[in-house]
Amino acid sequence: MRGSLKNKVYTITSAFVLSAFMASCGINNSSLPIISEDISINSLRLDAHELLQKSTDSYKQLKDFTGAVAIADSKTGNPEDTEIGESKFFFKKERKERVEITKSSDDKKVGSILVYQGGDKVQILLAKPIPILGKKFTLKVNDKKISTSRGLAFDQMDMTAMLNRLSKANVTLNFLGEGITNNRKTLLLEAVGSFKDLDNEVTREVVSLDAENFLPVQEEVFVKTKTVLKINVSELKLDVGLKDDTFVLPNLVR
Repeated sequence: MRGSLKNKVYTITSAFVLSAFMASCGINNSSLPIISEDISINSLRLDAHELLQKSTDSYKQLKDFTGAVAIADSKTGNPEDTEIGESKFFFKKERKERVEITKSSDDKKVGSILVYQGGDKVQILLAKPIPILGKKFTLKVNDKKISTSRGLAFDQMDMTAMLNRLSKANVTLNFLGEGITNNRKTLLLEAVGSFKDLDNEVTREVVSLDAENFLPVQEEVFVKTKTVLKINVSELKLDVGLKDDTFVLPNLVR
């Protein structure tokens, strides 16, 4: 029974993990270099650490934002075990998040909502109830039911966790050059060793930063040459003035 229940709840993970990409940026920047404000993507002085610092500074200035997020989550990197999800995402500092699932590999999950306000709990309102848990319930942030297919906990996949991973002393950062994501020019930042002690099979991750505002718009995680996690952010709207009640789940009608 427990295995059956876990499988039913587990399929919501792909759509929920996207919030991992967009949470608050409260990291310690003391180990990162200070860069000048006249940084240019064409400058020979531009390097991976400058990009990381610029992205961190840009993110910290935000009050709130909304976006559309698409995610592909796979344990092996093979198409047959890849979970696909799309969601609307709402974020407000400090660390208030709302995820509304708009597309999923499991159609029954469409319409489900997740709310996270930091701490160790995640509130979930499913589109359709499931046995024992029902429709509205709370899970620990590290519950395996809302972990990735490779076992990363919910709070290990947000923006804070990502920037902490990239800034660790044992991580090698590389600036890979320019790319195009969602029809916008991006700057590609590669990190090797950033998943040590989280998933030792991960060989590298590549983060695409918008070349205009330096905010992350895509993250791709690799095991050797295969992508095991890919998160893409589009329709990003900054400082829209979100209200606190956006991050409160509605009451169930009896």
